[in-house]
Amino acid sequence: MQSQQILKVFKSEFDVVGVINTQRYLDEAKKRGLTVPHVNFKTLVVVALAYPKRIISNSKTHLVPSFYTFGSDYHVVLKNRMAKAMFKLPYKFSLGVDNHPHNERLAAVLGGIGFFGKNQLIINKDYGSYIFLGIVFIDTDIDQEIINKVDDDCGDCIKCLQACPTKAITELGFEKDKCISYYNQAKRNLDEAEATANYALFGCDICQLVCPKNNNMGKIIHPEFELNGNERVSIKDLFTLSEKEFRNRYLNASYLWKGKTILMRNAAMLLAKQKNTMFNELLESSITAKSPNWYRDGAIKALIKLKNL
Repeated sequence: MQSQQILKVFKSEFDVVGVINTQRYLDEAKKRGLTVPHVNFKTLVVVALAYPKRIISNSKTHLVPSFYTFGSDYHVVLKNRMAKAMFKLPYKFSLGVDNHPHNERLAAVLGGIGFFGKNQLIINKDYGSYIFLGIVFIDTDIDQEIINKVDDDCGDCIKCLQACPTKAITELGFEKDKCISYYNQAKRNLDEAEATANYALFGCDICQLVCPKNNNMGKIIHPEFELNGNERVSIKDLFTLSEKEFRNRYLNASYLWKGKTILMRNAAMLLAKQKNTMFNELLESSITAKSPNWYRDGAIKALIKLKNL
């Protein structure tokens, strides 16, 4: 009875739900050599919420992050929905979205949310890879696990391997450091090849856009993910507003979690790539002794390119 009750309250908030034994998740993580902390709560609920596909291009005055960041911050959206579901149940719980030590994708595979694609994303039969994941540990036993049936995989398809500009995805596996979405969120110096390959203010959508499993997907829109203006970031705002002012202007945007300086570094790369000299003075004034070395290095390299045009 507990399993069906848990499933019912979570299905009222999420598109896909799996309910599994925490110990099976812990055992599988150990078997795969993954490091995850021990959990005393006996039940694990893994959830997925679909988000829409919307393409917006960079312009001379505004830059655009990956479309998974459009609308309200999905971290907050999922946590609110999970908490709302748990308030209907009489159990203690612990929840997480992204920034926690557990492996959401492993939990998603075990719960039948989807299969693990070559592009390192969970791919669901109804929503493709356009889903956000979250997990909730619950302090109760369940009478049975509830696992969605998954009978699909990538097969022989290699479209994401062929499309990835940095060859982060290969038949031999995934090289995280080469992934655009990984390194354009990293607080480190980027080399010329990395800067040239980057095309977005934050994140990357290429492997999702070419995936055949995403054909005709990304159409369901939850109200929290409606466009709100934060999807187009003003270059002037980036280089003139303080961190606090910028966060207030782009309130509740999921790309803020790494801070404004990361976005400024990526903007500098994109300005050089666009050969856009409109913001040279602002870019130059942003390079100060207080700037992190990884930002200063990237901004200087971009500025030299722009001044030599």
